[in-house]
Amino acid sequence: MEDLERHLLTPEAGARAAEHWEQLRDFAVGGMQSRGLSDEVRLRWGRLALSAITRKAPSQTPQQATAEAACVRAYMIQEFGVSNADPARDLPALCSEILRNVGVPLETGTRLAEGWKSAPREQMLQLRRIKNMLTPLLPLRALMEGDDPAFQETRAWLELVPRLP
Repeated sequence: MEDLERHLLTPEAGARAAEHWEQLRDFAVGGMQSRGLSDEVRLRWGRLALSAITRKAPSQTPQQATAEAACVRAYMIQEFGVSNADPARDLPALCSEILRNVGVPLETGTRLAEGWKSAPREQMLQLRRIKNMLTPLLPLRALMEGDDPAFQETRAWLELVPRLP
């Protein structure tokens, strides 16, 4: 793991193809999910996965990169708890990031969800990307308490998830 962490800091790392970062993400997610490792090591693997996702992001839409990062971050929050001191486990920040990338107001999303079966392909894909970003948050819904505006809006979007393609 130390070699991979050091590799991310080298200038050569930026020249790698998206496939390299995809493989590193997969490998790091496996380490993050290895319950035989200490929590500290699993968190480091999670951060390594997030770094790989960031490096791969230019080859994806912002929604795809956000959805991948949301999966890793939501897992980290589920396993290790919310932490405002750890950007990877900052639940309000994760909700805000997803909301920034949704791309449409909730009212528009609700209207589009009602007729998605007859919508143009690109609109269906947009709704699917929204669902992919939001779905990792479903198990965290109970943690989204209080008056935080990001939590309020996220909870409203989560109600829409079952009606999205």
